Amino acid sequence: MQFLILSYHALSDAGAALVEEAKERGAQVETLELHQVMSQSARSTSRYSRFVRSAKELLSAVYKSYDPLDYQFIAALTRCINDSTLDAVVCTDAYSVKVMSLSKQAGLRPLCYAVIPDYEVAALGSPAILDGYFIAQDEIKYYMIRRGIGAEKVFNFGLPVPKSFRSTLGKWAARNYLVIPQDKRVYLFLAGGMRYEDVLNICVEMLSEEDESFLLYVLLPRDSEIRERLSKKFSTENGIRVITLTKKLNIYMQGADAVLTRPLPYESYEAAVAGVPLVHLMPAKGSERKIADFFADRELSLKAASARDAIRQAKRLTDETALAQRMKKRQSLYANADAAERILETILKIKNKN
Repeated sequence: MQFLILSYHALSDAGAALVEEAKERGAQVETLELHQVMSQSARSTSRYSRFVRSAKELLSAVYKSYDPLDYQFIAALTRCINDSTLDAVVCTDAYSVKVMSLSKQAGLRPLCYAVIPDYEVAALGSPAILDGYFIAQDEIKYYMIRRGIGAEKVFNFGLPVPKSFRSTLGKWAARNYLVIPQDKRVYLFLAGGMRYEDVLNICVEMLSEEDESFLLYVLLPRDSEIRERLSKKFSTENGIRVITLTKKLNIYMQGADAVLTRPLPYESYEAAVAGVPLVHLMPAKGSERKIADFFADRELSLKAASARDAIRQAKRLTDETALAQRMKKRQSLYANADAAERILETILKIKNKN
């Protein structure tokens, strides 16, 4: 079995989890980032597989405008996949779903599936045309059926996350590994994609609300513009640690008393799979608000209306042991840790039937 895991920007955690699972099963896996292959200034393709080199050469040749929904681009992508030995394509974000829905209309032959991380089914383009959709919770299924997707095409397995988030390392061992003091209250703040002012407000509020027995780890991507600014501002403040987001996120989660994050689908689901008390920073509107409401309504997280409220909610989770334990129990009921395995098993089963 040969898979293509497709994304628009960098491979999501869903993509990484599916690649991990496919390789463990001995399947061949290709990964393709549409944004990268559309770039006229793409780096040398020598280190990539034959399929990816072919895709880069073909798609870059036809790419004229910065719009991957252009028919010429869709036709070239469809031809490239049809000429390969791929058996199935799995899309891991809304944009790649749009692209592959058009590709299906243009004659794409391999099976094509989508992982749907949130409630934004309106962004799926021509959704009924793909072969299957993998969702996080049953409530999303009804939205999709109303969009014209057959119930037999919708599978509620949860979001695929890397196996590392299932780790039973435990708080003591995780802190020992990361050299974090065992006697501190530790908060993990996933700040990627936030404005400098908003991240700064969280840090300032934490300093004003807490005493010296806490640590706030602020995790930001390596290419974040605000990471260096925050590092300089809090260079002499022992309670604030600005660090680069790494593949050790699961260990940081294991070592934390509470996680603070925007209500992003994968980060929220990873925290739930890891069994870490969670505080969602509330957005004004949109799909993130729906995710925050979904989690809070089922006691999987607490919602915070402001920076000050976020810190107080995080402190509640460290002070009220029963509240934190109840949240962890609820998370274990709703967050399926084996989603990647079930997704791959379903695709293989459908492929064998065909």
